[in-house]
Amino acid sequence: MDEVIINNISYNLEDLEKDCWLRLVNGAIKSRDPFHTPCVATIDSGEVNMRTVVLRKALPTLRELRFHTDTRSNKWKELAINNSISALFYDASSRVQLRVKGKAVLHFNNDITAEAWSKTALSSRRCYLTNQSPSSFSAIPTSGLTEKIEQENFTLEESEVGKQYFGIVAIQVASIEWLWLHHAGHRRAYFNYALDNYSWMIP
Repeated sequence: MDEVIINNISYNLEDLEKDCWLRLVNGAIKSRDPFHTPCVATIDSGEVNMRTVVLRKALPTLRELRFHTDTRSNKWKELAINNSISALFYDASSRVQLRVKGKAVLHFNNDITAEAWSKTALSSRRCYLTNQSPSSFSAIPTSGLTEKIEQENFTLEESEVGKQYFGIVAIQVASIEWLWLHHAGHRRAYFNYALDNYSWMIP
């Protein structure tokens, strides 16, 4: 039987692929959605670095995912050298995991970043107002922000200085691996966009 039944709904491979993107879109627009904060992995000198990011946009027709970052960050520097990237999503309530692989496109000081920056809330702009770059070492535990900025005692105009460090990482999705955990037997599928091939897999 070339389908899987989840919550009394039958899914073939094409249905599942569409459901993956529906979950990703919901993750981007709903702050409490389990797909809102995936783990993203990059490569640095042969070693894998992972961190949690906030999914800001999912574009099914472009097969693209986007998240914001400080251009002074290590992940930005790593992706500038090696743009291979993967993201891991997991929804514990539905027991669905997605492993996304692709290539990163870095956006900085262009129309895409300008539009996103204009819609970025004051509380989020605070992330780009540190005097030192992310991952800098410190003698004391600190956010790297001044007390004024920590307390959000600054204006939108004053926050504009952070725009110089605002970047967007766009993941051009090459493949999605779907996994559903179930007590009677897991199910797994693979969507390879490069080869335009959808396949079932052994979990």
